[in-house]
Amino acid sequence: RLAIYELDEGSVPLEVVIDEAVTLAKRYATEDAGRLVNGILGRIAREKEVA
Repeated sequence: RLAIYELDEGSVPLEVVIDEAVTLAKRYATEDAGRLVNGILGRIAREKEVA
């Protein structure tokens, strides 16, 4: 949720937000969770750029 807020706020570069969220997901969950977070946040970031 924090990463989505940061993507929406726009004060932190998208790549940094996604990388940090993926790193945290891998650390506290699994590699698969990191891939899931990357996919979700990547899609949100692309939709934000189009809008």
